[in-house]
Amino acid sequence: MEAATRLAARQGATSLVLREIAREAGLNHNTFYRHFADLETMMEAIVEAFGDQLRQGLSDVRATLRPGEVPTQKVIGWLFDFARSHRDVFIVAMRERFGPPGPVRDSVHALLEQLTHDTQRDLTMIGFLPDVDPQYMRRLLEVSVNEVFRHCIEYLEAPHRRKELLATTQELLETLLAGAAAREAKAPRRRGGGKTPRSEH
Repeated sequence: MEAATRLAARQGATSLVLREIAREAGLNHNTFYRHFADLETMMEAIVEAFGDQLRQGLSDVRATLRPGEVPTQKVIGWLFDFARSHRDVFIVAMRERFGPPGPVRDSVHALLEQLTHDTQRDLTMIGFLPDVDPQYMRRLLEVSVNEVFRHCIEYLEAPHRRKELLATTQELLETLLAGAAAREAKAPRRRGGGKTPRSEH
């Protein structure tokens, strides 16, 4: 799996050849079939293992946030460090996200959805998110998660931009949350606290 990840980061997952992976890993190519049915199954396993470690790490670092603490420096800083120490698999996952349709791309999209869910759950628990419609907030966090991962790739390409990219990420999050709070404040409400639909002109 490590050999395949190294090769996929250099040349793309769709270009992988079993014999080349076996040579990179120093194994007989027949050994592969003791573990995986095909290359696609192996790539799915790589993304899944990467995703499990990433999700757990992010949840752990978010659990250390104090009420009211802005999560950017601690959480995104950890993510940048994780991306750098798992550079190959990170690049592969983000590349596959925009690759041809298939199980691997589906696995990456599912991972991003899970990360959005985790973010909303954890930040809600510490009271960081404004009290707005959860589905609306989820859509905003999807934007944030996608931008954060784009910033991770930029960081891998230019580590000296770390401070700038963290500041940009924080600005994005603050803008999204401020917009959500302002939208909620402007929304008229029915008696009993329910929102009234906006009149159409």
